[in-house]
Amino acid sequence: MGFRMATASRSASTSSADLGRRLLRVTLLGLAATVLVVTSAWAGLELEAFHGHISFGYGQLFTTDAPSGSMSFAGGVDYRIQPRLHAGIEVGSWLLGSRTVERNTLSAQLDYSVLELDALARWEPEGVPLMIAAGPSVSHARTALTSSAAPNFEDLAVDEITPGAALALTWIQRRPSPVRAGLELGVRSLWLTETTWTLFSARLAVHY
Repeated sequence: MGFRMATASRSASTSSADLGRRLLRVTLLGLAATVLVVTSAWAGLELEAFHGHISFGYGQLFTTDAPSGSMSFAGGVDYRIQPRLHAGIEVGSWLLGSRTVERNTLSAQLDYSVLELDALARWEPEGVPLMIAAGPSVSHARTALTSSAAPNFEDLAVDEITPGAALALTWIQRRPSPVRAGLELGVRSLWLTETTWTLFSARLAVHY
């Protein structure tokens, strides 16, 4: 009993540490994006043409034996090319849940997560309260393994930098405003070496 409690405690500590590291990565990438914006502005682009956005909500992974899903959040900046066309970057983090695997008398916990960087074009069709975003992505897909017998489950671990594609539809108010909120439904496809991960998200998005 004491051994199981110790294993659970180490698992919780590891999960908290992983979350802290992922938040740090998102923050650093956000700072890099800010530096890019400032540098571009100094290069002659119109500073008022830059806009930001954040979103948070539910995230679900679709692949073999995927967990039930958890939370996802993202933030980014884009530049207005035309009145209804923007282009920019977005950084996102997906905490996709965990599952337990048993083999004979041994067990392991798998924690699924993704950190992504997207290059997106955003288009708002005239007369429709809709925003369409699409573009390529680079993601760090990870399945972290926690077990007292880890070598017996190493075939289930995933730790890959992989290309992919992103698509999102946001139902958002048409009326001009400094801050606009909407419902964002998104799909991501991650092309791993041996399989494909498909991510779905339903998030509250705030554009400013």
